[in-house]
Amino acid sequence: MTLERRKGALDMTQGDPMRLLIRFAIPMLIGSVFQLLYNLVDTMVLGRFVSAQALAAVGATSSTTMLILLLGVALSNAMSVLISQNFGARDERGVHRMMGLSLIVCTGFSLLIAAFAFTCAESLLRLLDTPEDILPGATVYVRVTCGLFVGQMFYNSASSVLRAIGDSRTPLIFLIVCSVLNIVLDISFVFLFGAANGIAAVAWATVLSQIISAVCSCVYMWRKYPLLHFERANLRPEADTVRRFFRIALPMLLQNLLITVGQLVITRVVNGFGTNTVAAYTVGGKVEQIVTVLISQVAFSFSVYSGQNFGAKKYARIRQGVRKALVLLGVLTGISMLVLALLGRPLVLMFVEAKEQEIISAALEIVRVYSVTLPLLAAIWLYSSALRGMGMVRPTLMSSILELCSKIGFSIALSMLMGRFGIWLASPLGWAIGLAPLLWHFYMSHWDQKLMEAENAV
Repeated sequence: MTLERRKGALDMTQGDPMRLLIRFAIPMLIGSVFQLLYNLVDTMVLGRFVSAQALAAVGATSSTTMLILLLGVALSNAMSVLISQNFGARDERGVHRMMGLSLIVCTGFSLLIAAFAFTCAESLLRLLDTPEDILPGATVYVRVTCGLFVGQMFYNSASSVLRAIGDSRTPLIFLIVCSVLNIVLDISFVFLFGAANGIAAVAWATVLSQIISAVCSCVYMWRKYPLLHFERANLRPEADTVRRFFRIALPMLLQNLLITVGQLVITRVVNGFGTNTVAAYTVGGKVEQIVTVLISQVAFSFSVYSGQNFGAKKYARIRQGVRKALVLLGVLTGISMLVLALLGRPLVLMFVEAKEQEIISAALEIVRVYSVTLPLLAAIWLYSSALRGMGMVRPTLMSSILELCSKIGFSIALSMLMGRFGIWLASPLGWAIGLAPLLWHFYMSHWDQKLMEAENAV
């Protein structure tokens, strides 16, 4: 069936790849600025208006909340891959089937995470050796943000679906709405309920802004794009649809789970160095998010480009697109490295007061490491996105396994040899090792030739 095209959707199977990537990525880049504000305001409000202890408490939850987020993102990405492939192949019925399955998956996963948050949050944080002085605040933050994960799950899924059909502008609009709401509610709730309840106030501000944005996104998507409508029959998904979904989703889930397990281990190692190191690790991570925002959005947008062209069987365009993306990412990475080298200290001081010298010193160590290793991160993001968009999840899974094992081994061994600085080196070393299978599969496995031979044989 011919797929209906609506204004706002972008067909990436024709035209200059560089222009398409830039056109698609610009709204995502703008949105990522607001996403940063959304993520950073919590940290800034806690560090500036509550206490360094509150900042450390939320920072200690980062690996736990990231675990939940990455599992949800894996499901959303699997939906996006299949919908983008169906869109590229002009298969409207396939899009409808995936939309019905998406509703089931989002609802079920949100309920599962809510049950986990209310029953296991404190136990998991204790397992991670969270310092006792920040454990109560950390537990509250996890229970609120993960217990009401439904808002973020539906918002992320709606945004992924819209991007899959080439609409990156609408997710930008609702991300701006969500970010502004979060900023206003963060500040209002902290001053309304007081510093003593600052962690809970920030958590509730976050989930309320997510829920409002999720509702708006889903309503808009339903009204704007009839091609994304589904019928009641689609809520009873066909076996083939379920198989296709989980063939992509399960490796992605495992991949993101492995990433998070590695982060959990590193978090435990960091926690062993005390509250100030936990706070520094949190700040260093936020600074990294700021300077890699352009890189990440260009790299991640490539999964939609590769997915649509894979569905259209235009494999040469995928290789051409990677070459163009490497040029663009090279420029952006160089700028980011320069920013880290020249403005690292001012960026750190956005999150902590100047008197917190131990935290600042440790955070600047992280900044210096990232200032020379960002090309590895950009490359692993790009090639993972290219392969994931084509549904080739095995090499990305292998990459994650190697990256995980490397990070765990290096963080433990180097922290024993070099102290906390050894922990900061673990991630870049893991990126370098994890990049190898991605490069081999993309350039050496002749995947496009094998696909064309299989198609010609049918």
